[in-house]
Amino acid sequence: MKYVGYLTTFVAAVVAAVGLSVFSMGVMAEQQEQQQPAKESVDQSSICVAVSDEQALECPEGGLFLARLVVSENDLQNPLLLENRVLNTMALFCDTNFEIQHTNTGVLCVLTHERVGMPAEDVNAIEAVEEESVAEESVED
Repeated sequence: MKYVGYLTTFVAAVVAAVGLSVFSMGVMAEQQEQQQPAKESVDQSSICVAVSDEQALECPEGGLFLARLVVSENDLQNPLLLENRVLNTMALFCDTNFEIQHTNTGVLCVLTHERVGMPAEDVNAIEAVEEESVAEESVED
C-alpha cells in the first residue's frame, strides 16, 4: 500500500511537469510570433532600386528596397570605407525588424524612413572621425 502512494505521487509530479512544460512552450512560441513581423505584410511583387539617398527617399516605406552602392577607387583602396558605407546604408534605410541581406555592392531589405530625420551633426561627427583616421593613415605612409 505504501508503494501505491509513492507511485501515485510520482505520476502526479510527472503529469504536472509535462503540463507546465507544454504550457510554457506555448507561451514562448506565442511571444516569439508577436515579436516577429509578419513576412506576408511585405509586398514581394516589386522592389525599389536606388543608387542615391534622394532616390531612396522616393521609395515606399515598408516595401522591398535595394540600395546599389557605387564603388569608387577610394573604396577599392580602403575596404573599410566601403564596409562603412554598407553599414550606414543599413542603419539609415533598413527596418531591423526584418532580415537584411548585404554584400559590398548593395543592401536588400525592407525600407523604413524612421531614421531619415536624424540630426545632421551626428552624421558629421562620424564623417569627421573617418576623415581624421584617413588623414592619420596617409601621414604614417
